[in-house]
Amino acid sequence: MKSLVKADFLRWAEDHGLTLNSQYPQLAILQFSPASDCARFWCIPDQPQRRPYFFSSLLELASPWDSCFAWRHLGGWPNKEHLDPRRVNHGVEFELLKGIGIPFGTAGVLNFQRDGHLNHLIALLFVTSIFGRSVGQDLYVVPDNAQYILKTDHHGVVHVQFRNEENVNAWILKMSERGFALPDDLPDETFKTPSWMK
Repeated sequence: MKSLVKADFLRWAEDHGLTLNSQYPQLAILQFSPASDCARFWCIPDQPQRRPYFFSSLLELASPWDSCFAWRHLGGWPNKEHLDPRRVNHGVEFELLKGIGIPFGTAGVLNFQRDGHLNHLIALLFVTSIFGRSVGQDLYVVPDNAQYILKTDHHGVVHVQFRNEENVNAWILKMSERGFALPDDLPDETFKTPSWMK
């Protein structure tokens, strides 16, 4: 796993047809350029033991790729000095992220190699799915093929943007075959209804 500064990641993104939405610069919304309307979301399984398989399925469908970038676009990695010792969740999250090798106290973008670090990336997604309860912990994951943008969401879902519309149905079918069908309902009342559910 390597760490790089945001500016270097955004230069890579621009070279590969991705950009930040200029209408909402403060939100750092990563999208394709030109923008794509092809997106779906899948609910993260309630059972923690199913989550590694769920995340590995998403990453497998995003193939072929050799590495993936992971970016907390509205926050950084925890700083040990700022942990509240009265909040056990903070301490447990910190210990799990330490085991992954996260560069604490930075806002760096991480690059995980598929060979040797795939389980580290899945572990990061797993930890995020448990402790990521705010927008500052939402995580973009972008494979180096630049065909998909995955984003964890504090509403308990993973969004997938597709560069090419023809890939959408294959993902829906293959995720359903693995026991992860598209949702029929929104995860909660504050979730904005996407166009494909209207």
